[in-house]
Amino acid sequence: MAVAVQEPITSVDLVTEAVLSVYQAKVENATEMALAEFIEAPRSVGAVRAVVAPRERIVEIALDDESSPETLMDVAWVLDDRAWKLNVLVGLSRLGEAHTALRGAPLTLQGWWYEADAVHFAGYELP
Repeated sequence: MAVAVQEPITSVDLVTEAVLSVYQAKVENATEMALAEFIEAPRSVGAVRAVVAPRERIVEIALDDESSPETLMDVAWVLDDRAWKLNVLVGLSRLGEAHTALRGAPLTLQGWWYEADAVHFAGYELP
């Protein structure tokens, strides 16, 4: 007898799905993958899920409540060296923390929140 196991949907799942939907609406061929599949990433962030949009040359990463934003500092510089952009999405309550942790990094920050059964995004900000 097989038992179906359904894992709970996380905030990262919801945000990643919403980001992919935005790219699909713009007819962009974006893909979700582990960061280590795209670049040689430090072990601490290699398994982080990323949305990669090749036409716009951007990588978008949604951080959960337990992830430290500063772990993406090296990733930001590697992507910048390759002429790729990085957008880090964090819950609105963590936006100030992300600004402090990533100050001076070549990336954008974007807050998000969940309301009325949908993910909503704030504007892009420089840390």
